Amino acid sequence: MCYVWVMQRVVWVASLVCLSLAAGCQNIEEGESTESSQTGTETSGTSETTTGDTTSGTGLETTEAPSGSEAESDSDSTGDPTTEGPTTQDPTTEDPTTEDPTTEDPTTEDPTTDPTTEDPTDTTDSDTGGQENLVRLHEVQVKGTHNSYHLEPLFPFDASHEYSHLPLDQQLGMQGVRAFELDVHRGFSELEVYHIAAIDSDTTCDTFVDCVSVIEDWSTAHPEHMPIMVWIEVKDETGGLPIDDMNEIDDDIRSVIDEAQLLTPDDIQGNAESVRAALEDDGWPYIDDLRGQVMFILLNTEDDHADEYTYGYDNLGGRAMFARSGGSQFDLPWSAVAKLGAGDPNVAEAHARHMLTATNVCGADESDDACFEQFEQAKAAGIHMLKDDFPGPVDSRDYWMDLADGTPARCNPLTAGPDCTSEAIENLP
Repeated sequence: MCYVWVMQRVVWVASLVCLSLAAGCQNIEEGESTESSQTGTETSGTSETTTGDTTSGTGLETTEAPSGSEAESDSDSTGDPTTEGPTTQDPTTEDPTTEDPTTEDPTTEDPTTDPTTEDPTDTTDSDTGGQENLVRLHEVQVKGTHNSYHLEPLFPFDASHEYSHLPLDQQLGMQGVRAFELDVHRGFSELEVYHIAAIDSDTTCDTFVDCVSVIEDWSTAHPEHMPIMVWIEVKDETGGLPIDDMNEIDDDIRSVIDEAQLLTPDDIQGNAESVRAALEDDGWPYIDDLRGQVMFILLNTEDDHADEYTYGYDNLGGRAMFARSGGSQFDLPWSAVAKLGAGDPNVAEAHARHMLTATNVCGADESDDACFEQFEQAKAAGIHMLKDDFPGPVDSRDYWMDLADGTPARCNPLTAGPDCTSEAIENLP
């Protein structure tokens, strides 16, 4: 009897245990189902947040959030903890923009995707306080030198020969010169640079390649400079053999300066119909896009050398140099640069056509008063390149070309826009 009673009690207790266990299992299953539902909701919200960030004016490339099986695959590959542990330990239930680094807004946390810090086409300039630098080349006015290689001979044949220039790199670094003029002659074995054979032949660089190399060395050492403009005059009549192949000048230039450092007519033309068409549409490029470059300009105009170099005054395709345009040539497809007197009526038209202009200002045989007057006239006329025999102070004269508001170049008084500053043009340490 006792045995039967004991067995009944055992069966009764066992039944209670089973009922309790069954209820607990049901609660566990319901809890997991609820956690899965909550996780799915937040994952969807995260995808929507990410998509919104990548399309809301941040400048980032728009990427669509994965959906369906793709979203599940991405979640699996990152070890989504929604399948592990209780709800209180699941980081996906927290705000993903503050806790989960995989879903942080890339515009504020990921520098590798922020275009304001990595985009190489950014137009901000570190030297101008982070402001956009939208100054174009035709908006400048620069100091230049005439016969930039010249040294005064021991016995000057003429008063116009009584001046000496520093070496080209010192003109660039110490005097702020950004435009040069080199006279080129055919020697027995290579192109030479001097003024007049025998009577005015002293020079700071004997050969054309030597002169270009001095410029290139300084340019490479100061890659943030504005473009350096070098005028080349072929002067067969004052010494040497005739230069009968203009390709030789191009070849010498390219033997020293690589294509990335050389600003050519083809660079300006781009996809336009011609150089002239490109300038009519946009003007010259922004200076920030031309920093560290050197451009060459053939000074000869309306002679055999100019005719050959422009393929019969037709184009400058493949050439290393631009070519000077005479007043009657402004409509030609290669027309981009002119050398004019400050009082020439063609100056206004050149400005209207976004052409670069140059003029000679003061010669060694002119008085200080005349030089000061010509300097002021050339500045006021908006001539871009002011070429002079006296880029710095000399003991024997009061006059020298002082662009006091340049660093070293300044904004052109006629062609510069309101946002131009000397520092935006160039501000080397």
